[in-house]
Amino acid sequence: MATTDTRPAFDLLDPEFYRSAPWEAFRWMRANEPVYRDERNGMWGISRHADVLDVERRADVFSSEAHYRAVPSPGEVNMIAQDDPQHQRQRRLVSNRFTPRAVRGNDEHMREVITELVDAAVAKGEIEVVDDLAAQLPARLTCRLLGFPEERWRELKSWSERLMRTDMRERDETQAAEFYAANFEFVAVLQQLIPERMGCPADDLLSVWTHADIDGRPLSPEQIVHETGLFIAGGAETTRTVIAHGLRTFADHPDQWELLHEHPEHVPTAVEEMIRWVTPLNNFFRLARADTEVGGQAIRKGERVILLYPSANRDEAVFTDPDVFDVTRDPNPHVAFGHGTHFCLGANFARHELRILLETLTARITDLRPLAEPDVEPNIFARAVRSFPLAFRAR
Repeated sequence: MATTDTRPAFDLLDPEFYRSAPWEAFRWMRANEPVYRDERNGMWGISRHADVLDVERRADVFSSEAHYRAVPSPGEVNMIAQDDPQHQRQRRLVSNRFTPRAVRGNDEHMREVITELVDAAVAKGEIEVVDDLAAQLPARLTCRLLGFPEERWRELKSWSERLMRTDMRERDETQAAEFYAANFEFVAVLQQLIPERMGCPADDLLSVWTHADIDGRPLSPEQIVHETGLFIAGGAETTRTVIAHGLRTFADHPDQWELLHEHPEHVPTAVEEMIRWVTPLNNFFRLARADTEVGGQAIRKGERVILLYPSANRDEAVFTDPDVFDVTRDPNPHVAFGHGTHFCLGANFARHELRILLETLTARITDLRPLAEPDVEPNIFARAVRSFPLAFRAR
C-alpha cells in the first residue's frame, strides 16, 4: 500500500479516466490497493481477476437489482437489473436462442452480411471502420434478432449509442436528453411491432416476449420495452467496440494478422485475445446486501463496488505477459463477458460473429494502415469508438 502522501486519487466515475486507457492506474491498484477506495464516489474498485470472480460468484451478497450501473435505476425491470430467481426466469425465456447450436443457425445470414460489407470495403481500398463495418454489422444482426426491419439498422445504431451513455445522465443535460429521446424513439417502433407479433408471431425475440409468461402471467409492456432496450445496447455496441479497437491493434501487430491469414485455425483464440485486449465494457456495479469482505477488505452492507474488467483482464497473476497481444494465447480466462449468473447471454453470438469476420478479413486484406486514430468518446460504461478511418491492401 502506498503512503497517504503518494496514494493516487482515481475518480472511477470520470469518463475521461476510461478514455485515456488507464493501464498504469489499474496496475497501481492491483499492486497496492486491489480493493480500491474511491472516496470521491463512495465506492470500492475491484481490480484483480480473482476478486472480480469472487464478487460475481456471490450474487446472493452482491446485488445487481437497480444497481448494476453507476446511476441507480430502481424502476428498471429487464433481466440484467434483477437478482435471481427473477433474473433467471426472464433469462430462460430467450436463452435457448443463444446456445452454440442456435447461434450456428444464424451462420448463413452472418456470412452474407459480412461478405457484403467486406466486398464494399475492398472495392474502395479503405474503410470508415465504425459506420461501414464495426457498427453496421452488429446493428443489422441485432435488428434481425429482435424483429426490427434490418434496413432500420442506422436507427438501432443511434439508439444503442445513446443508451450506452446511461451513466452520463446526471453529468450532462444534453446526453440525458439524448438518452431519453432514444428510449422514446424505439418505444414508438415497438408500439407498431408488438400488435403485429401478437397476431402473427415471427422467429424473433419480440415474438418470444410478446407471447411469453412467467408463472402464468404475461410480460408487461414495460418488461418488453426494457428487455428490448437491453438487447439494443448489448447487441449492437459491445461487438462494435471490439471490432474497432481490434483492427487498430492489428495495425500495430501485422505479424499477428499474417499469422491468422496463414493459419486460420488460430482465429478462435485470436477472437478471445481481441476481447480480452479491448474489454469493451469498462465496468459493472454491485450493491452489498450484507457485511462481507473482498480480498481481505471489509465491505459494509449498503456499499457499492465497481468491477473493473479491463484491469482484471491484464492481471499479472493470471495472464502471462498481460500487456502483450498474442493471438495464440491459450488458456485465456478473460472476464470481458462477466461471470456467474449474469454471464453475458450473447457471448456465443458475439464470438461466432467475430470469428466469421476475422476469418473473412484476414483472407481478403492486408497492410492495415490507420488514416487517423480512433475517436474514442468519454464514456463511463464502454470504450465506444465514434469513427476510425483505415486503409489497407486487397490480397
